[in-house]
Amino acid sequence: MPEPIETPHDDLANTEEPGLFDTYSLVYAYALVFLVVALGFLVKLPFRQYTAAYVSLATVPFVLGIAATFLTDSSDGLRRAFLRIAVLTPLVLLTGVGIMFGGSLALVGVSGWIRPENFGWLTWISAAVLALVASPLLVALATRLRRPTRIAEVVQFLALGAATALVLVTLGLTLGPEGALPAVARKDAMIYAIGAMTWYLPSFGLATGFWRKTGLV
Repeated sequence: MPEPIETPHDDLANTEEPGLFDTYSLVYAYALVFLVVALGFLVKLPFRQYTAAYVSLATVPFVLGIAATFLTDSSDGLRRAFLRIAVLTPLVLLTGVGIMFGGSLALVGVSGWIRPENFGWLTWISAAVLALVASPLLVALATRLRRPTRIAEVVQFLALGAATALVLVTLGLTLGPEGALPAVARKDAMIYAIGAMTWYLPSFGLATGFWRKTGLV
């Protein structure tokens, strides 16, 4: 009997989409690295004067993190990668904002506990939350150590390693002597960085992982 002819549809049907938390880790890592670089320029601007440059430095790194994930974590060509960026990025941003909004509503009930006299144990809880949301990065790092080395995977590994180091430094400063964390950078930059690590990056990472798993593009 003649062998069955494979069609482009068959190839698409057999394509395995990346794991949700692997995509999550890449978005987290890329966007955090871009954000830290951007914050280095942001602190040279006047404090909280929301000019176009200021706002761009605080927001564009998240879009770049999503784009870098689509560009380096696929064997498809650039045309398909840019199509994913164009179609999925707006969906990711909307979904990520929705996740953040839902998470903030879930914390309304405990907002009364956020008082100066409770900051001691709240610091430990904050550190535990950061360690939890950043833990998938370690799995993604280990996965790339076992794979054949490609340029894209080397770039991914470097981004994941840099992001993991940034998280570990942040945890050390958070649990270190009082005032150690605020002394590292200007107040606005520190707020953006901590907010990104605990809220924005997990939200956008989950949203990106979800939309990639749908196989929409």
